Amino acid sequence: MISRTPEILIIDSELSEIQKVESFLKDKFAECDLPAKYFNKVLLCVSEAVVNAIKHGNKSNFHKKVSISVWCTDKEVQIQVEDEGEGFDIVNVEDPTIKENIRKESGRGIYIIKKLTDTLEYNKKGNKVKFKLICSEPH
Repeated sequence: MISRTPEILIIDSELSEIQKVESFLKDKFAECDLPAKYFNKVLLCVSEAVVNAIKHGNKSNFHKKVSISVWCTDKEVQIQVEDEGEGFDIVNVEDPTIKENIRKESGRGIYIIKKLTDTLEYNKKGNKVKFKLICSEPH
């Protein structure tokens, strides 16, 4: 069962803050006794969501914050990343795998998160993403 109260980390909209996110996740993995082999996958998804929140959501405005909430058990982790930006419409995000977008440097974060997570949802405004990763072997 997932804990009802998430652990929350609030960071400034600066890319250097990603180090705090990594430490926060390491602590949660240890606390919930999650298998270490899933850590990099979770960290990649969370990092992509946080970078998107900083760059695109908050437009790197250091006065704005990014909130990372984590709920976990010994089998799964749920993450929510929220920024203070105006949001976006997921429908308008271009597919980074089609020919005309393949060489673009940006636009891969959402695709990566979508491919690696077990569930993914955005709020209507588009400034909050929530996803879940199963961190156990199927029986």
